[in-house]
Amino acid sequence: MSPGTRPDWGVAWWVAFLVCKPVLILVRRRDWRGLDQIPPSGGVVLAANHVSHVDPLLIAEMVLAQGRTPAFLAKSSLFGEGIVGRWFRAAGHVEVDRSHGGDGFGAALTALRGGALLVVYPEGSITKDRDGRLLNLKTGAVRLALESGAPLIPVAQRGAQDILPAYSRRPRLLKRPTVTINVGRPLNLTDLRQRGLEPEAVRDGTRRLADTLGQMVEELEGGQRAD
Repeated sequence: MSPGTRPDWGVAWWVAFLVCKPVLILVRRRDWRGLDQIPPSGGVVLAANHVSHVDPLLIAEMVLAQGRTPAFLAKSSLFGEGIVGRWFRAAGHVEVDRSHGGDGFGAALTALRGGALLVVYPEGSITKDRDGRLLNLKTGAVRLALESGAPLIPVAQRGAQDILPAYSRRPRLLKRPTVTINVGRPLNLTDLRQRGLEPEAVRDGTRRLADTLGQMVEELEGGQRAD
């Protein structure tokens, strides 16, 4: 965050930050790369790989440190009654109600056009691959970027699964692993935007995202094995 920048996180994010930041410092080391790729304002789609239930918190920490407020696409059950539901609504996350065949596209598009930084997991769920390889990507992140005109930025991350393994409820709090988050360059979608949301353009964009993000993930995994 540049000197003098005053982040507008809202009360909900300030509370979460004050509660969670000391815990994060204790349970992980951090290695953040490519932070200058995140625009200081305006709608943005960050498309990240998904390795653990805890990685949204780690990505949010990185985004908040750049003076931006992240909004996540989140399943509708998280917006129910109680403290969690109130926090999700107050923090500006986007509800996805799959029970009625929805994907949250309209709400996400409105948020982007209003200048939101939207974090999307294009795999749709946590990868089960032991080496962290990507699942097949869904098209939502590319559709949002094409329709809104917002930059589509791939984000590769590794290390969250060493704090809380995929689909586990038992955190490993003593290892203090390094969590690496690498923010890539925005994908070039200029030629595809001229074609609108025609299916082939969306598929081409999704393939580009899969190739780029997959390579970034492999590079992180390769570096981890080398260490």
